[in-house]
Amino acid sequence: MTASKKLLMLASLFLPLALAADLYTPITVGLYVAATLFLLVVLLDAVRLWLTPRPQVTREIESNLAVQTWNPVTLKFVNESARHIKMMVFDLHGDGTQSQLLPQTLNLSANSQADVRYQLKATRRGNITLKNVDCLLESPWGLWSLRRSIRCESQVRVQPNYKDVFEFALLGDEQKLARMGNRQQRRRGEGTEFHQLREYQSGDPMRKIDWKASSRIGKLISKEFQDEQDQQLVFLLDTGRRMRHKDHNVEHMDQTLNSMLLLSHVAAKQGDAVGFMAFGNDHTWCPPRKHKGIVKHLLDHCYGLNAGLVMSDYLLAAQRLIELQKRRALVIILTNSRDEDRDDLEKAVLILRKRHLVVVADLYESFLGDMLKQDPENFEQSLQVLTTENFMRQRQEMHSSLNGLGAMCLDCTAEE
Repeated sequence: MTASKKLLMLASLFLPLALAADLYTPITVGLYVAATLFLLVVLLDAVRLWLTPRPQVTREIESNLAVQTWNPVTLKFVNESARHIKMMVFDLHGDGTQSQLLPQTLNLSANSQADVRYQLKATRRGNITLKNVDCLLESPWGLWSLRRSIRCESQVRVQPNYKDVFEFALLGDEQKLARMGNRQQRRRGEGTEFHQLREYQSGDPMRKIDWKASSRIGKLISKEFQDEQDQQLVFLLDTGRRMRHKDHNVEHMDQTLNSMLLLSHVAAKQGDAVGFMAFGNDHTWCPPRKHKGIVKHLLDHCYGLNAGLVMSDYLLAAQRLIELQKRRALVIILTNSRDEDRDDLEKAVLILRKRHLVVVADLYESFLGDMLKQDPENFEQSLQVLTTENFMRQRQEMHSSLNGLGAMCLDCTAEE
């Protein structure tokens, strides 16, 4: 129990009265009486506060939250007593979260209920526990305050931000392709999966002509093929320390997971199987699966992945993936590498290329690109620009080397 500012101010009034009593003795008795009454009032107010019943509280929040997004939370308070309760409300949401609109002052009349609404943002993925709700009760006369903790535990799962995937799913096929920057093109004569029959066009190879259909119709009919649909896509996801780097206050790990989910949705719509393997801080294997609910399936396996402080071992990850993934697949390595990783990354690509197609999506920090765009104004800035140019040149040399080994490299920021 803590004394309020009001109590301290009232108590301070007795100090000049006590000094006056030394100078004018007749007021001493009256001062003693006033002090006694004041103490009785203070004690009575404290007892009434101590006997104030705790209100009941329930928390309403979604069981699944997207990381780095604001989500509404409602605290429902019920006062079943015959007393008026005035309090300040805090919700103990713990580490890895941020809140807005807290604390709030709440007045609960006798036998009534009221709601407290605020916004919550989770800054890390995984399981979080929202524990007790703290209430700072105010005494009826405002002389004391008492902290009461009300048990109200909620389990929440924080997942990657799948907003882009949801919005993408609502678009039409042509809009989807345009938004992704893709252009679907029929490559006549290529692919091995039969698509349809059509009239012969100049330039069609003889082996593509369907002679039976041509004899029935009386004109040349060609078979049209398309790229195989039942392919396998495997993401090799780096969860090492460099994936902790942030752009615009968002970790590379979070942005990478968002991109992985969006690409998985696109691949699933094309009839391909999608899976991933994490290496570095976490070692998780999710075999490729082919079904419409692939995004939810991947979410269930990757929402708890977080980049740690360990160095990622590309060679060990490649050896493990070769053992786990027997069928030929497109392997996309999602990482943030440095020149010192070149030897291990090249060895990993050589191992994977024996069976799979390999794409290396190598991320870099957006401030590096911004640094190269600015004109240096002094020696220090000139040195920073030269250092950045040297760093980017080393990356280009490493990517050229990986291209020579048969891998395709994407040099991009996490946001891209």
